[in-house]
Amino acid sequence: MFNLGIIGRPNVGKSTLFNRIAGRRIAITDDMPGVTRDRIEVETSWLGKKFKLVDTAGFDLQADILKKEMQEQFFKAIELADFLILVVDAQDGLHALDEIVCDMLRKVGKPYVIAVNKADSNAREQAVNEFYKLGDVELFPISALHGKNVDDVLDYIIDFIPEDEEESEEQEEDEAIKIAVIGRPNVGKSSLLNAWLGEERVIVTPLAGTTRDSVDVYFTYKNDKYIITDTAGIRKKSVMFKDTIEKYGYYRSKDAISNASIAVAVIDGADGLNERDVKVISDAWEEGKPVILAVNKWDIADKEEKAVKNFKRQIAEKLQFLSNPPILFISAKTGKNCEKIFDYVKKLYLEYNKRVPTSAVNEVLRQALERHQPPVVGTRRLKFYYMTQVATRPPYFVAFVNNPQGVHFSYERFLVNMLREAFGFDGVPVRLSIRKRKSKYADDDE
Repeated sequence: MFNLGIIGRPNVGKSTLFNRIAGRRIAITDDMPGVTRDRIEVETSWLGKKFKLVDTAGFDLQADILKKEMQEQFFKAIELADFLILVVDAQDGLHALDEIVCDMLRKVGKPYVIAVNKADSNAREQAVNEFYKLGDVELFPISALHGKNVDDVLDYIIDFIPEDEEESEEQEEDEAIKIAVIGRPNVGKSSLLNAWLGEERVIVTPLAGTTRDSVDVYFTYKNDKYIITDTAGIRKKSVMFKDTIEKYGYYRSKDAISNASIAVAVIDGADGLNERDVKVISDAWEEGKPVILAVNKWDIADKEEKAVKNFKRQIAEKLQFLSNPPILFISAKTGKNCEKIFDYVKKLYLEYNKRVPTSAVNEVLRQALERHQPPVVGTRRLKFYYMTQVATRPPYFVAFVNNPQGVHFSYERFLVNMLREAFGFDGVPVRLSIRKRKSKYADDDE
């Protein structure tokens, strides 16, 4: 697929332009430089032609460990791009870093245009002329925030997209299994993603909270398509909400979980399972997502069989709300057992999408009523009429009764266990709703 990269120095509006072209807020935007750290990708289209749009970290010359990692992502984006949009700032004027990036692009020979952003007033439009010093290249005064002239940029670029791209990968996103990699900070989420991809796709440092935005990666493994989202590490709200960017990252992580089919929860095997792990996992489960437990850093933890049993005992005690979750002991650093996660993803995905015929569901209901007769509510016995599955992802059942208020949560749990016993749904949340039958006969004794 045609790859369109957005590059430039920090805080010139790259992420705002990315969101404008994508048609929705994907990348975090803020006035503070350095908000974007990893490459952020999305598939989008213009005038019927599809392409992959890539947002990058701002290019600068600072030398700290995080900046170095960010610049590696910047250079990788240039290497992979078929076309580039260099974003500059009309408000600041021509900057030395703009000239350095232009020189880079000329040397690598990639086609590019210059988008002079924040040209949203007459004075700033006149300042655009200064950027012609950058050489013989197409230059567009735009306002990414207001959408001004962004269509002109895309109209120019679309001629560079080959015609056969119009029909390719038409339903890739619909067919792909969406995986959200979740967990608290610094447990190895980004390292796991890099281990899967075999490259440093996302930044990894010893600093907690390096990943600030949710990063989508399109990935094919054994002919199956995946969209893998590396999420920001979740800490307590009271801590995360003190920092505006972390707060945005928190909400993006929540969105990523909501949009995913499967959650892979990464746990630090050396630290053990703590309360924050439990909260992150329970939030995903409450959202209706199957959860795979990936116990990372097992190469530096105690790898004896006794340690494995102790860790599984911790999981059984603290994660009782899960239903037979897959558990893998992995090392993102060495790659051990990382690919096995996809085997469990496939199994859970089938269970997540499983639909059971109404006749089979009602046979389970009949057996349940025989095994455990419903209680008497007041002077009348609680009566179940029928049960049916109304949705998948997660499996969702509705039972119709004469008095919904009379169904105790323990009986609901009993019915869910009967459904699991009959149809599986291992590792998958199962929802059950109790409703009153809409019939004039519903309250009659039979």
